[in-house]
Amino acid sequence: MKTLISTLLLLYLAFPLQAGLYKGLDEEGNVTYSDQPFKHSKPMTPPSISVVGATKVPKKSEPTDSKELKKPAAVTKYTRFGILSPQNQQTIWNNKDLSVSLAVTPALNTKAGDYIQLLMDGKTVVKKSRKLSLALGYVDRGQHRLQAMIRNHKGKVIKRSKAITVYIKQSVPKKQPRAQ
Repeated sequence: MKTLISTLLLLYLAFPLQAGLYKGLDEEGNVTYSDQPFKHSKPMTPPSISVVGATKVPKKSEPTDSKELKKPAAVTKYTRFGILSPQNQQTIWNNKDLSVSLAVTPALNTKAGDYIQLLMDGKTVVKKSRKLSLALGYVDRGQHRLQAMIRNHKGKVIKRSKAITVYIKQSVPKKQPRAQ
C-alpha cells in the first residue's frame, strides 16, 4: 500500500514538471517557440510524429538463361606496340626534357583498364598512363635503356615493346681564350 501511495504522490508531483510548448511572436514579429510561457504566447500541441514503414526493395533476380550471364570483358589482342621516338641508338644533344612517343594497334583499351608503364634502365619512370606520348622531364647524360609495357587492370603484362638504347649528351661550351 505504501508503494502505491508513494507512486501516486510521485506522479502527482512530476505532472507540473511536464514540459509544455508555447508559440508566440517576439517584439520584432518573429514566430518563437519555447517550453516556458512568454508575453503574447499561447499553448501549442505539436502535431503527432509521422511513422512511415520501411520500403521493401525487390531482390534482383538471378539470370536463368546462359545468355544473361555476364561475360568477362574481352581481352584486347594487341598486334603492334613499340616506341616511335626516340629511335634505337639515337644520340640526343642538349635536350633538357626527354619525351617518348609510343604506337599501339589496336587502340589502347582503357575501358577494360589497360594502361602503359615505361621503364628506364629497369626502373619504372611512368607507372600508369593512358597516353601514347610520355614526358619524362630531365634525364641525366649517359646511356639509357627504355622499354614500355601494356598492363591489364590486374597489373599483368599483356604486351612489351622492344627495348631501345638512347644516348643523352650535353655539350660544354668552350672557354674563350683571354685577351692579352
